Amino acid sequence: MTMRSKIFPCLSAITFCFPLSAHANAIVPYMVVPWGQVFLLPLVILIEGAILYKLAGNRVMVAMFQSFLANIVSTVIGAALYFAIMPLVGRHLFEWWFKGGFASEAIRNAGIALCFAVALWTISWVSETLVIARLRKTTFKGIAPTIAWANVVTYVLLLALSLALTF
Repeated sequence: MTMRSKIFPCLSAITFCFPLSAHANAIVPYMVVPWGQVFLLPLVILIEGAILYKLAGNRVMVAMFQSFLANIVSTVIGAALYFAIMPLVGRHLFEWWFKGGFASEAIRNAGIALCFAVALWTISWVSETLVIARLRKTTFKGIAPTIAWANVVTYVLLLALSLALTF
């Protein structure tokens, strides 16, 4: 039995148990973030941990553990804010998006995606910097540039992945 013949039934069962609907628009990557986090979070932790190790020093496993804790905190904060804010603004945001307040749909899609990305990056950067600064017993200002670079790298990679999955 090949690996493919073993994996296909498992993926089929997962797809059957957890059906998702997809819409052909640019906001899809942000709509599936909770599921995406399950699969992408370990990759983000590894990348940011490697950057933290390379730019800020310390032992590899310590940097990975700090990256793990910081990303868990960042994910929890981001999810809590999402679930607190989206019921308040979600309907208005999507009405504006579908009805079209200005420009073309492509420009509106890009605007919404950019706003989400900037907000999520800022939340991630601030929360992760606070956690790692506390763990390393340093100042926010001392570790903030390193965390900013780590987040820029992972967000660019995630943006590239989102664009690749959208087209």
